[in-house]
Parts: sequence; structure tokens; C-alpha cells
Amino acid sequence: MRVERVVFPFTNEKIGGSHVSSFTLGTTLQRDHGVDVVVACPKGSLIEQVARERDFRVWPLDEQPAFRHGLVAEARLLPRRLGMLARQPKGTVVHNNDLSAQQSWGPAARLRGIACIYHNRAFNRPVLPNLMVMATAQRIVCISRAVEERLPDWLRRRSVRIDNPFELPAEVDGAALRRRFAEEFPIAREGPLIGFIGNFAERKRLRFFLEMARAMLPEMPRAVFVIFGRAVDETQQDLEAFAARLGIADRVIFAGFRLPVEANIALLDLLAIPAIEEPLGRTPLEALMLGVPYVATDDAGLGETGRRFGGGLLVPRGAGPGAFAATVVQALSTVRTADFGEARRHARESLSAASHTAQILKVYEELLG
Repeated sequence: MRVERVVFPFTNEKIGGSHVSSFTLGTTLQRDHGVDVVVACPKGSLIEQVARERDFRVWPLDEQPAFRHGLVAEARLLPRRLGMLARQPKGTVVHNNDLSAQQSWGPAARLRGIACIYHNRAFNRPVLPNLMVMATAQRIVCISRAVEERLPDWLRRRSVRIDNPFELPAEVDGAALRRRFAEEFPIAREGPLIGFIGNFAERKRLRFFLEMARAMLPEMPRAVFVIFGRAVDETQQDLEAFAARLGIADRVIFAGFRLPVEANIALLDLLAIPAIEEPLGRTPLEALMLGVPYVATDDAGLGETGRRFGGGLLVPRGAGPGAFAATVVQALSTVRTADFGEARRHARESLSAASHTAQILKVYEELLG
């Protein structure tokens, strides 16, 4: 059966990697395959704004954004979900991109007889409530081997591994972006510029990044450390205070949350990725495609990505800030992005939006029969 409509529901309001990937998929579905793409999301959220900019159909939800609704709230919302999914055309698929959306929309889709996919982008705790939520999906799409291997066998049997899509401009003028950035932050005229990109979550290890910066400065006193991101577990004020205690506040730029991500990466000399427990991690692949070297933790999805595609150096998970700093210094002096031309070409082709969409469409069509 032909795929006529795909509904992407979200219960939260912030934009992250899962939204970028799903919107890239949605754009290709709509533009190249004539699929009607619908985004259900909290009214007035940034998700709604970006969805409208992409010319998707939007179902604005008049409800409070939530990382995950409680069971009482879900029971109250179920009739509304059922009503919104009523009278959908044949060939409709509900495609959930996080566990919260699967919990909130999976049961409604199944009750309405609509094909339902859960796109597994995280290391969800293998507790019974989470497993039962995942079980409401007919197919589980895993973004990496590391994610798939954490599923119990009975769920792994309905899983398929598909790479995330990456649709980046062929050319990004990093030098021009850096000049404009330096007009806003004059210290950026010094360098090298070492960047961090990510939410201020504990597993992203931003304090580790700042300790790494302190360890680097005796050897590279003109280095500047740029942080792109927003509060999750910690606020910018917390981290500014920590940088001040380390005595490096004058070498750190807190640039806030900015889109597009490629513009943030392209102005850097190196991207540092000290995170752990990353299911995949978009940023090392984006750095590779943009020709910016990176240093990342050799753990979970980051290690898998680094070994599979190359483009940077990996640091053992147990290494301290000093060892990470030494690897950054090494990368700045020895990693030549010109050497990764073939790796960049391979990544752009194998991770293209067209390739990703073709694989996802195959899953849709199998479910629709």
C-alpha cells in the first residue's frame, strides 16, 4: 500500500537531534515522495515554528509540554489522541521519535488500526514500563548497534537498524562565519577555537570540558573555548561560576543555543565531544562532513561512529581531562582534514536524506502491507 500520510508527534517543546533527523526525513518524504507530513506538537512551541517553516501540516496541541506525561494524564489525553487519529486516510503511519511520544500516541495508533513505528534514539532504561511502551510499536528503528544491543531479545526481533539522515550544505564558509562570530565575541580572533555543542546535561560532561580547557591552556595560552547549548541539568550561570573557579572564565565564550548547528561547527578549529552514553551523536559526523576535526570519547555510539567513519581521534572513556586535553593538542597539530576526503564522501552518500528515506519507506510499506 502506498504511504499517504506520516504523523510525527512530539510532547515536548525543545528542538534536539531527534527533531532534526525526523524533520529531515519529513522534508524528503514530502518533497520527493508526495507524502503528507503532519507534526503534532504543543501549540506555540519551537517545534511548531520549525514545522511550519518546513511547510508541514501542523496539529497544534493545546496542552502543557512535557518530557513525559504521567499515566493519569495519558488516560485523560487518550480520547483526544483517538479523535485526532480518526478518519485518517489509508496509508497513514504514526512515527514516534522518543519514548514520551510513543507512550502518548502509540496506544491510540494501535487502537485506531494505524501502523506505528518507534524510532529508538536513546538508551532507555530496561525497566518494565519502558519496555511495555516500546512494545506498542510494530517496528522499532534503532539508530546504532549500541542502541539495538540494549534491547531485550523479544523486542530486538522487531527492530531494524537504520542510520540517521544528514543533510548538510555542500559548502559552508567557516572563515566568514568566524569573522562574524568575532565581531560579537572579539576574543574569538585569537585561537585556536575549541568548541562544545550540546545541551547542558550531565552525560555531556561540560564540566569535564572546562577542566580539559584548563589543562590545555598552559600549552596553548591563546586557545579559546566556545560553548553552544542550553540548560538541562545545569544552567549557564552554574557553568560560568565553575569556569571562574577554575580561573579560565576569560578564555570561555558561552554563545547560547544557536541554529543551524553546521554554522556553529564550521567556525571552529576543533570540536571536542567529551560526552558518555551517547546513543549515536550527530556532531562527530557533522564535523566530518564539514571538514572540522574532532576529539570524542570512545564510548557507546561515539566510539562506534568514530571507528566506522573516521574524521577525528578517540579518547578512552576512563581518561581524565588532562589526557583528553593532550589528545586535542595532538589533533590540532596532526589531524589534516584533507586526509578525510574519501571518508567525507562515503559519509555524505551513505547517510544522505535520500538513502535514509528509502530505508524508512521500506519499513512503512512492510507495515502497511
